[in-house]
Amino acid sequence: MSRCFARLVLGIVLAVAVLNVPAAVTAPSAEAACRPALKSLTLARSSVAGGSSTTATIRLTCRTPRRAKVQLWASTGVRVPAYVYVAGGRSTRAFTVRTSPTTVRSSGRIKAVYRQVVRRATLVRTATPCYPTPVPTAVALPAYVHAGQRATGTVTLDCVAKTSLAVSLTSSSSWVTVPGTLTVQAGRRTASFTAATKAPATGTLPAFNVTIRATRNRKSAARVMQVRPEIRSFRLGDQFTVNEPVLTPEGSDGWVRGTLRITLDHPAPPGGLDVKGSIVPEGGTWTDVRIDLDSYPPDSRVTDHLTITDSADNVLLDEDFTYIVHPAP
Repeated sequence: MSRCFARLVLGIVLAVAVLNVPAAVTAPSAEAACRPALKSLTLARSSVAGGSSTTATIRLTCRTPRRAKVQLWASTGVRVPAYVYVAGGRSTRAFTVRTSPTTVRSSGRIKAVYRQVVRRATLVRTATPCYPTPVPTAVALPAYVHAGQRATGTVTLDCVAKTSLAVSLTSSSSWVTVPGTLTVQAGRRTASFTAATKAPATGTLPAFNVTIRATRNRKSAARVMQVRPEIRSFRLGDQFTVNEPVLTPEGSDGWVRGTLRITLDHPAPPGGLDVKGSIVPEGGTWTDVRIDLDSYPPDSRVTDHLTITDSADNVLLDEDFTYIVHPAP
């Protein structure tokens, strides 16, 4: 009887012990059941300057139960380790991707292989600043200039010159000349030059575009500038226009008065012009002249005489002209 009772108690104890064993001990975990595969290969930056580095990350489909070896490969100009390990219990691993300096923009490939699964990523290398020496990156010029005028341009390098550097300059038009060589002084990134435009001896030069190019070590930068027709001074045979003034009665003497604006089709030359007794300064194109009439003209038309002389008293224009006036409201 006692032996049967002892067996019964032992059975109960064993049953309770089995029921209290943790699930992690009695059943395989989800992680242990997962067979990790290569899920992705990503880059922290998809574009870097040649000579710099970025970080790449390998990701598995699940946490690997033991250390996993992932093979790596990269194209020319991009360097990676031959392989990396994903530690046991982890699903990711980061590593460094290094690049070589370059003078041109190029694309490289990185490849990761694990258990015959391949993942790839593309890395763009941009030109390395100052490699092997500074080169032009920009040319600045005014948007336009008139024929016969000069324009100031600026060449900018991709970094500061350690020693004085020579940059070649060219112009796409024989009507615009630039220095053949521009020197950027040591310790500077920029240097200025003058683009001189020519005007024809006779006639008018139509507007056109000119390209100014700066080149060093087969690397160049360019800028397009428009050359517009020349601005020449007012001379014999040129034209003028007048506005339609408003005449206003003033005082009790019956006179009506107003202001007549005379506009020239070319600017005044050095020394200015005398236009109907009013001075137009050098470069100016218009002047206001006071009108005094004893009565408002019945047909609204006024005929007057205009004389234009230069600073040397040469008469450039001497003729009658007619304009329309309006009464004040």
